[in-house]
Amino acid sequence: MIFMAVLKVATCLTFRGDVTILTMSDMPKPRVSILIPNFNNGAQSSKDGTVNLILDLLQSLQSTLATETIPFEILVYDDGSDDDSLETLRKWAKKKWRNGQPFLTMTEDKHCGILAITANKLSRMAKGDILARLDGDVVCLTPNWVSKLVDYFEQGIDHLGVIGPKQLKPNLGIHAYGDFILHPNGYTHVANSMPRDSVKRPLEVDHVMGCFYCCKKEVFDDLGGYDEDFLRGQTIDFGLRARKAGWRTFAVPDIEFIHNHVKREDRNTRADTQEGLKHTIDVFERKWGFSRLAPDMALIAEKYAGSPLLWNKLYFGDKAYKPRQLALNDIDFKNSEWSRYTHDEAFQKKINLRVKATLDVVNQSKVVPEPFVIIGIGDGLVTHLLASQGGQVVAFDDRQGHVDFANRCTLKQQYPQHRPMFKTFTAKGKIDLPDASVDQILIDRLLERHPNPTPVLKEAARILKPRGFLVVASDRKYTVANEDPSDPATLFRLMTIDRKFLWLELVNLVQGVGGFELAIDIFKDNRSRDMVLIMRRLES
Repeated sequence: MIFMAVLKVATCLTFRGDVTILTMSDMPKPRVSILIPNFNNGAQSSKDGTVNLILDLLQSLQSTLATETIPFEILVYDDGSDDDSLETLRKWAKKKWRNGQPFLTMTEDKHCGILAITANKLSRMAKGDILARLDGDVVCLTPNWVSKLVDYFEQGIDHLGVIGPKQLKPNLGIHAYGDFILHPNGYTHVANSMPRDSVKRPLEVDHVMGCFYCCKKEVFDDLGGYDEDFLRGQTIDFGLRARKAGWRTFAVPDIEFIHNHVKREDRNTRADTQEGLKHTIDVFERKWGFSRLAPDMALIAEKYAGSPLLWNKLYFGDKAYKPRQLALNDIDFKNSEWSRYTHDEAFQKKINLRVKATLDVVNQSKVVPEPFVIIGIGDGLVTHLLASQGGQVVAFDDRQGHVDFANRCTLKQQYPQHRPMFKTFTAKGKIDLPDASVDQILIDRLLERHPNPTPVLKEAARILKPRGFLVVASDRKYTVANEDPSDPATLFRLMTIDRKFLWLELVNLVQGVGGFELAIDIFKDNRSRDMVLIMRRLES
């Protein structure tokens, strides 16, 4: 083994100035094993050819761990790189820390392209009781982060098994402070795009990002390692298996790193192809029985009843949050969308944008939808505005009080053809329309408040004709600089009452249901506007 060969070079105790050169037997057993799988993370593989990603990582380890007192080791496994990252690693394998310990121990192998395999090999080589796996395109920012990591694991938190540091974007805004997988919105990054210092306390989560993934070796051994059927997303499966086995997962605020994957070119591996990504998604669904992008919360609750997987009481258990159902008498016209539309110019523009985008799809498709279906009526205003353009509009909602209110508001309105119809879903969430009977559907601000959006989207797919259009209007997720999403009260609001989407979360949720393709990519990066997502029903 290369590790043994490197250590055998130091066979006697000598001194160089005030630096002690240790023999193999004198070197302390590492508490933490830093594991780096590498495939083409050199400058030649960066987008502009100048960012040496693996070098940036090694230099950051050198600077942040120069005064580290907890024993650690760095193990690198190169998966057949053919760029300059291999030469960089070979050079750094010759370096030593001040105590004479090799800077890193390197293993070179033929390319297999499956990260789970290399991660398993590294983890089984590790001598530490804590594993910290780092992607080859991260940069560590926190001095002596190994000590901080050990301190967290030693705090005595019951069944603590996995820790994730705070992941920052290259601009130093937060990319993810842990993730929720079993969440109505699907795969959700906590605190995405919030300021770097906005999280101040550890937060229990479903999962932490695999690019800097820290777990006890005991957890790895307990689970038998990563599932090698996964080409990507192996830590999502690993994290849920850990949860199911009773291990807990936390994100921590005071270990930080930058993930520079946006600076790297796409790599020539099956895992990064559309076919490879689909394979991973399919493997997950076959294994777990639900989509990781569009989880059916009711199905999960039934399938895993009594399991530690359902630890989050906001969504599972007797205390699970449920949106408030208002009766007709509880809805105040003065504070309704109808009243706001008459005097709030910004709100009027928002509503008009949704109506215009919906009508633009009608005009471009050159098919007059009969009926035009709306799912999620709000107070009935958008339905009224579309019915005012002519045609038959049928709107569905899960709240009887809002249906009654909308009927009352439209009772005396004049329409060129038909008065809009307002209906509730059936008791089982079904929409009272036949299969493949609708040309176009608008889902308006429903997915971000519904306790289980996936069945709603499946119903939309069922009633929509092949090549028919689905328009999804959604309030864009916003951030407040002085909010702390790790604060329990703030987290409750963000996960329940104010459950807004990021663009990619919304796209993933709809596509994760199956049967839809992105038709028109608009408003993706315009954070000044709410999101309008236009999808087309596939032929089969």
